[in-house]
Amino acid sequence: MQFSFDLEPKGYLKKRESANLEYKQNFQRGDNLLKYLKTLVGMANNKGGMIMFGIQDSPHIPLGMANNRFHEVDPKEIDTRFRDYFAPVVKWRTEIIEKDFGDGEKKSFGFLIVEEAEEKPVVCKKSKDNILREGAIYYRYRGETKEIEYPELKLLLDKEREKERILWIKHIQKIAMVGPRQINILDRYNGEISYGDKRVLIDKSLIDQLNFIQEGHFTEKEGEGLPTLKLIGTIDGLIDVNDSIIDTNAVYPLTTKELQEQLGLNFYQMQAIIYALDLKNKPKRHTEIKHGEKANPIHKYSQSCADVIKSIFEKQGKDSFLNDCIKRYKAFVASKPKKKRKRK
Repeated sequence: MQFSFDLEPKGYLKKRESANLEYKQNFQRGDNLLKYLKTLVGMANNKGGMIMFGIQDSPHIPLGMANNRFHEVDPKEIDTRFRDYFAPVVKWRTEIIEKDFGDGEKKSFGFLIVEEAEEKPVVCKKSKDNILREGAIYYRYRGETKEIEYPELKLLLDKEREKERILWIKHIQKIAMVGPRQINILDRYNGEISYGDKRVLIDKSLIDQLNFIQEGHFTEKEGEGLPTLKLIGTIDGLIDVNDSIIDTNAVYPLTTKELQEQLGLNFYQMQAIIYALDLKNKPKRHTEIKHGEKANPIHKYSQSCADVIKSIFEKQGKDSFLNDCIKRYKAFVASKPKKKRKRK
């Protein structure tokens, strides 16, 4: 990305903090990470923006980051915090740039960047100490993030209603143009495609991750890394949901323990492989089953998951692969903030 390091004679940045920009000296985790996310969500509810790390506070001097925490943080940790505390999801990314100000020493600057939310408002799902409040809508004002005030909330809701009105008009125009019998409906809420009197079911864990190719955009790199739903020709194997129920246990027959036993591993080795291969984020290999909102999920795996891991054992050598997974898993565990023990 490009950032203009326009400096005043004293070495201060000319660009001030604003509705879409905030400066921080160094990246921190724990409660500080939640404060960053609060700021980013406030920006997403406005017009998007970014937090820049490596800038001294008052006056804003570009010193560069003094540690490697930003380089080392796992993006998955940030994304998990976003999904735990806010909904709907926002689009965000990280970037790092190196800058030499003429003294021969490169300084490192980190960026947390968020796009304007497609669906507003983004709402806080649960409280956290005095940092976040359940039900709050955070909004980025000039140089500060706080709960939204009435004028901005009314404007935000009015814009959302107008967007919905325009979408309805477009949908109705499309149906009128091609005829109601030629329309198939993708229901992203229930994970279904209506196809005549039949329905195609889509794994709900995949729905939120689906990436659709926007009209007029043909580059494969856009949305790279996200699954794209691509339907070509005749759809076979349609499921009539009135007559058939997909048995989750048939698709994902293995519990974590059963997968572990089939592969001949101990508990720690199994957890290391799950982390290293990111199995819990691969719908073809893994699903979660919950019995009640507060119950812990049961993790289930497909037989293909076991087959793929066995194939890796054969190609790379079981011991070599395990050692690599354990090394990565240990680094991940060590990077997690330790929980403070409660005094009795």
